[in-house]
Amino acid sequence: MEFVQKNDLKSVEKFIKYFQQTCKHLKYCKNPVISAPSGLALGGGEEVVLQSNYVVSHTNIVMGLVETIVGLVPAGGGCKELLWRWTQTDEGKKDKDYAPLKVFDIIGYAKTASSPQEAIPLKFLDTNYEVMINRNNLLSNARVFLRNNKEFIPPKECKFNLSGEQVRKKMHKVLDDLYNDKKILDHGMEVGKELAYVLSGGDTDLKQEVTEDQMYKLELNSFMKLIETDKTQKRILHTLKTGKPLVN
Repeated sequence: MEFVQKNDLKSVEKFIKYFQQTCKHLKYCKNPVISAPSGLALGGGEEVVLQSNYVVSHTNIVMGLVETIVGLVPAGGGCKELLWRWTQTDEGKKDKDYAPLKVFDIIGYAKTASSPQEAIPLKFLDTNYEVMINRNNLLSNARVFLRNNKEFIPPKECKFNLSGEQVRKKMHKVLDDLYNDKKILDHGMEVGKELAYVLSGGDTDLKQEVTEDQMYKLELNSFMKLIETDKTQKRILHTLKTGKPLVN
């Protein structure tokens, strides 16, 4: 917000790009990268967890991609990574629109998990995790994983087949229903449409392949569009001041 108040949006964009590059680097680093979260892992913190190779989690954890509450979309790879995980499910492989709609629901409602057990069905935690009851054991167990994975092979970059406008229409129908029921207002609609554009793959169709870098770019573009708006700025300032969301 300091950059925004100085009208220095180039610095905001530079910051987000650097964060994206950092998250991509930690995911594909030749050495395994382990996250050991305790307490809150929300927004950017959750994006780091999502793109780590392994997670040693404390039982006392709150996870989630909550950017829509402050009028933004996750832009550090959160949309991309959660979408990838859901595309790998049996349902996601059968129905190409299943994963985008599922993630639209999770991020759109800013769903959170207040324990590792709640994080698993949302895919905030995948198969690559273990849970520690004693917080003091997080670092030592992360080191054990490093010692046991000296032959680590980084994952292959993910590529998407998304239906673009086809699934976006379904998302817009969800938004229209919420708007008509007065569960979201004008800016909630705008934020939802930007999220829909990202998760649908933008201007694509099932014949095309969408790369990970293209997904990062979609996230960045939607983030920058929203951060420039007066209503998103009001949401952020209100939440920073009161700790509560502003519905506008």
